[in-house]
Amino acid sequence: MKNRLVITTKHNRICCGYFLDDVPAELYCEEKDHPVTVGNIYAARVDRIADGIGAVFLDIGGGEKCYIPLNKAEKALKLSAGHEDRLYGGDIILVQIKKDAVKTKLPVAGEDISFTGKYVVLTLGERTRKVSKKIKDQEERDRLKSLMKAQFRLLPEPGMGVVIRTNAAGLAEEELRGEFETLAERAGSLLKRARAAAGGSLLQKQPSLYMKLARELPKDRLQEIVTDSTDIFYEMQEYFSYMGDREDLEKLRLYEDDYSLYKLYRFDTHYQRALSRYVPLKSGGSLVIEQTEAMVVIDVNTGAAIKGKQDRKSIFPQMNREAALEIARQIRLRSLSGMILIDFINLKEEEEKRELLQYLRKCTVEDRAWVQVVDITGLGIVEMTRNKQWRSLAEQVPADFFSDNPQ
Repeated sequence: MKNRLVITTKHNRICCGYFLDDVPAELYCEEKDHPVTVGNIYAARVDRIADGIGAVFLDIGGGEKCYIPLNKAEKALKLSAGHEDRLYGGDIILVQIKKDAVKTKLPVAGEDISFTGKYVVLTLGERTRKVSKKIKDQEERDRLKSLMKAQFRLLPEPGMGVVIRTNAAGLAEEELRGEFETLAERAGSLLKRARAAAGGSLLQKQPSLYMKLARELPKDRLQEIVTDSTDIFYEMQEYFSYMGDREDLEKLRLYEDDYSLYKLYRFDTHYQRALSRYVPLKSGGSLVIEQTEAMVVIDVNTGAAIKGKQDRKSIFPQMNREAALEIARQIRLRSLSGMILIDFINLKEEEEKRELLQYLRKCTVEDRAWVQVVDITGLGIVEMTRNKQWRSLAEQVPADFFSDNPQ
């Protein structure tokens, strides 16, 4: 069996799945042509300053708008001359989209700009010097910090920072230095263009979702990148060649059979299961997952697992461990983020609570997002949080996606 990134299409959507031995670990479903994407960098013109609500509305070209909190707008790199003391309508500032539009809400921009590579992130507006928290080995952390410090002279701006990503663990110095130099050159070029750009100019378009996945998935785990779209295949081939990424180029394969990848990898089935609020467990129990705007709530039910059994108390710890493993899989599969509250079964004994929290943390280690298992409340509810990497799957898949004639 191989671990694969599978990229295919249905209707006007690009469907991606990261499959571990044919079992999906991550699923995505995005529009082919998304006008404003998280990560895009703009020379944005100030359209209106709303002091009352602490927001600045920006024109980013093509009839598109976004907004940025006023306190962040005031910290942004100003590209237009004059008015250094404060912002005025018509000023041009450098921003990056941080959040997609949601329903009637405009996309949200930020003043901190990032240039993301496979192993390194350069930041503008925040003098960060960090190594990923997911790299635990102290000797490796010290090595990467030393390499990072040696590269500071390449930064095109004194206010720039550096983050070493999880993928860089064990990476040869030459590879890390090569990507650092590439990103520094790209950042310097963009800043030069930004200072001469007209208001509303798109300076850098975020790479396609499938390109980001190919770049960000663990290089030692991803063995094949396969697509049945010739356009996507040649785009990725060109991108990997341009980046000098021979390793990913060798993994790339064009699937040419008549039977589509979408059907072969049963995307319909996986999507529908990942969108269901009900998740059955092998023991006969189940999870009920409720996604709200404020938080995600997960209830663990015993169901048929205890039917006819006398010693129910001995079953509960085993069921909770089974549920913890599936919960860790589901929050990653569904791209759930923010506050997550879990109601496990019969959490009364202190030792059982400690063991369950420790096991839940272990289950989330493979998640590429930062996950924190916080604690158990007085009511026995487990609190955890997960950083947002992408919109949740429920937000990505339209209601009519599974019909033959979507609107």
